[in-house]
Amino acid sequence: MKKLSYIALLFVATLFTHCDTNDDTFYKTIYVEAGNNIVTFPAQTNYAVGDFLYVEAAIPRYLTEPGQSNLLDIYKTSGNATAFAFSYVIERKINTTDWEVVTVNDSQLDIISGEAQNGAYVYALGEYNTVEEYYRYDVGFPLLTAGNYRLSFGYNSSSTNSVELISQSSAKNLVVNINAAVSNLDSNGYFYFNVN
Repeated sequence: MKKLSYIALLFVATLFTHCDTNDDTFYKTIYVEAGNNIVTFPAQTNYAVGDFLYVEAAIPRYLTEPGQSNLLDIYKTSGNATAFAFSYVIERKINTTDWEVVTVNDSQLDIISGEAQNGAYVYALGEYNTVEEYYRYDVGFPLLTAGNYRLSFGYNSSSTNSVELISQSSAKNLVVNINAAVSNLDSNGYFYFNVN
């Protein structure tokens, strides 16, 4: 009986020493570096109260990969994911050093394509268009109060000059994580603008 206990203990120890604790391997995430202009917004620095700040995403189904001659089919690779998610934050300056996150009701967002939810950040979903073969997001955020504002994409990321777009893959399919550079951000990852 003691011998059987030792064998069982050895078996369990072997299982734990070979267990993969890397979440990316466990969840099968692949990373893709993409160029500029997948996520864009106007470089306009002055708005009027009542205007909208539009953030757009246009993610093509086929992306180039550094060092690869063939294009990556992100739709097929992700198991036909219907959307890619990313996030951004709009803040308003409340005194000389502090900023507060600006929130609005979801019904106040001007949704042209994709989906969006607003809270501590805007949760954005670029939805797949089978005819165009692009994931599209185009949503306007209402600017309801005068002041100094800033926009950033680093809420769920440590990057200051890019945005992470993550496929909403169904269970057992690969997750595609696209890291795309964003134009018009300063060295700290912000775009500043005013509302008058």
